Amino acid sequence: MNIQHSLLSLYPRPWRERYEDEVLVMLEQHPLSFTDGVNLFFGALDAQLHPHLGTTGMPLYERLVHMFSALRRSLLAIFCAYVSFILAGLAFQKMTEYADFQEAAQAHTVIGLSFHLVVLGAIVALLAMLAGGLPIVVAVARSALIHKRPGSLFLLTVPILAFAVFLGTTVLLNAIDRPGTLPVWQLLLYRGFFFGMLIAAAIVSAGSVCFAVARSEVPARLLRFAVLPSVLATLSMVLILAATITWGLGLRDGAPQLFAGNAGIVGTSTIGTWLGIVIAMAVATLLAVLALLRALSARAALRTATA
Repeated sequence: MNIQHSLLSLYPRPWRERYEDEVLVMLEQHPLSFTDGVNLFFGALDAQLHPHLGTTGMPLYERLVHMFSALRRSLLAIFCAYVSFILAGLAFQKMTEYADFQEAAQAHTVIGLSFHLVVLGAIVALLAMLAGGLPIVVAVARSALIHKRPGSLFLLTVPILAFAVFLGTTVLLNAIDRPGTLPVWQLLLYRGFFFGMLIAAAIVSAGSVCFAVARSEVPARLLRFAVLPSVLATLSMVLILAATITWGLGLRDGAPQLFAGNAGIVGTSTIGTWLGIVIAMAVATLLAVLALLRALSARAALRTATA
């Protein structure tokens, strides 16, 4: 596969079915330049963010189905980005629970204020996700009961089961984790297993919910409504990211010894832990923003098509 086909494969399927042959003919007549490659890449990004592009020739019913599918996938992508963001937020919470960080927050206004903004943003994001997600979960459960699909109901219970397994693992590790009495390699193994179980539980939980929603009948009005809380949740993620960056910069200026020390998670570098958290939050936030733009575009296209 040459670079032209690789770039065109980034476009949505409806767009490729309508325009790919024409573009390939044009590219065969003129060699692909660097500028053309950049334009094709950003064109693919634009087409992905606007799923109605390329659907003009579709019958109305097929166009509506495509838009609803794009809206559903976009909302699920926001949910997955939020779950990833939570993991980074838990790491931040774990690091800042130590007394040194609490004292720094009390002594320096920037550190304390930014920390409170993180907490506020986390609460708002959680409430927004619940407002948009719970009606969809209820609709999935109702659809499973009506159509007698026990598999979908089981998928909705997987997060509870995953949390129970993770909680049991945590209790077990706390019982055997005795700093100072175990070899360093064994402590690292236990803590690595803890973080691995946490990540695995998050992935399994998010995946099961997404699969349940994807295979169920969800009323269109619930999907359209969920976009509005998703806007609030995504803005909250942006706020938390900005506050976390400000917190780290404030810590560097207000408590440089603490910032340059090894007060990170499990005794790692404070700077390294903070940078890792910021990068993880930034990636999750970027994915949420892109998915939100796609959801807003699909929602607007649906409103136009059904007007």
